Amino acid sequence: MRKTSSRLISREGWLFMIGAILLLIVAVRTHHIALGLFAIALLIVLIFFFRDPPREIPSVPLAVLSPVDGRVIGVEFTDKGVLERESAHVTIRVDNFGAYTARSPVEGKVLNLQDNFSAGSRLLGVNGLWVRTDEKDDVVVMMKAPRGLRPKSFIGYGERLGQGQPFGFIRLTRRVEVYFPLNSRVEVSVGDYVRAGNDILATLVHD
Repeated sequence: MRKTSSRLISREGWLFMIGAILLLIVAVRTHHIALGLFAIALLIVLIFFFRDPPREIPSVPLAVLSPVDGRVIGVEFTDKGVLERESAHVTIRVDNFGAYTARSPVEGKVLNLQDNFSAGSRLLGVNGLWVRTDEKDDVVVMMKAPRGLRPKSFIGYGERLGQGQPFGFIRLTRRVEVYFPLNSRVEVSVGDYVRAGNDILATLVHD
């Protein structure tokens, strides 16, 4: 296994953390005990919510890793997947008190999902990550969250992602669906708890 680097706290949380620290400084300077206790409690909650712990990436090149922390609530096979072709997919109910950073399930090039659909597709506007591996396998991560709190990506189209590399912030994402080729070997079952960049959802099969 290899360990990915981590900032321990996701960069999207820095501004909130600084605000809580400033609030604590004000409380100390004004000797306001109640405000100080609130600032400390807020700081602890923010650290827990925005934490980005390092993860041990399995040394399995063809593995499809979980992009988020959460529990598997569905394993399905369909003849019309997110890329409008046969596929398998795993659905994960996100643990919003897990790691705040989402990670790429595979290594490859980031493509634009909208290029694959017609203008009237119901999938346009839905947050997703499409990665094509060097073996030409397509793996897609669809992330669903309340409007205004959708996941935020810091990776652009055409960029290359490493397996387990962070690609965005989950915010208050409720559910994640990971699509991969139909002939892949699924490694999880409903009820399993998986961690981002650490646990294997499936293995891509090549003869």
